[in-house]
Amino acid sequence: MKSFARPSFFRVFDLLVSSTNPQLRLTRWTHDGVEFERERHSFSGPKHGLTIEIITLTRTGRRGWSLMVTKEYWWAGAESRAFKNLRWARPLGGLRSDILAWMRAQEAALERPAGVAGASAFDAPD
Repeated sequence: MKSFARPSFFRVFDLLVSSTNPQLRLTRWTHDGVEFERERHSFSGPKHGLTIEIITLTRTGRRGWSLMVTKEYWWAGAESRAFKNLRWARPLGGLRSDILAWMRAQEAALERPAGVAGASAFDAPD
């Protein structure tokens, strides 16, 4: 994961959100020292519709940071056919490198097999 624009970022982000807030039941939650806040805005008219989902991640304290991740879903016509989906992420504060480092740590934790919490190369086998 090298930037906020790559598919790998959104893959990890989607996994992180779904694992920390299943079925998006919460609008605010905390995971690993980071506060998540979710907003959803919708418009539906006779010819088109739009839904925007914004999730803001905030880490407070020394070297704190904030990141906004936005997803837009557009549809049109009598069948409400999806025709455009956009997604983007931007830092709102703090160092980009700190945000990416935290996301990489989350990616590693998500890929770790269940029951192997923080295994180290220095751990001796049983």
